[in-house]
Amino acid sequence: MSHSDTVRQLLKLQEASNIPEIIKLFDKDATYQFGNSPAAAGIDRIRQATASSSPDSIKTSTFDVKDLIELGDGVLVCEMEITYNMKDGRKIVLPCTDLFRFSDRGLIQELKIYMDASPLYSQSAATT
Repeated sequence: MSHSDTVRQLLKLQEASNIPEIIKLFDKDATYQFGNSPAAAGIDRIRQATASSSPDSIKTSTFDVKDLIELGDGVLVCEMEITYNMKDGRKIVLPCTDLFRFSDRGLIQELKIYMDASPLYSQSAATT
């Protein structure tokens, strides 16, 4: 499986909130960092961080990949828009860029998520 395929699989699993399968895509000593939150290191902490990175007010989310750029040496950048359907009926679309580094085994070694998630926590966020 290519790195791009792995990223697309990760996003589909994220849409399904399938944390156990998401975790299988990470190397055992991987790191995961969402925005300015502290980095989570290791599978157990990544599982916790992945499960808690979205507020309970989200009903569903979908990922629209705009670009996947493989830079070589196991580094990939993914530019996307994430549509959040909130439990209160709002729909919030946010731009996001993820930086992936893959291990020699083809698993995610590092994932850094760059997104301003503050609209997800605001009741007055603009809807689309």
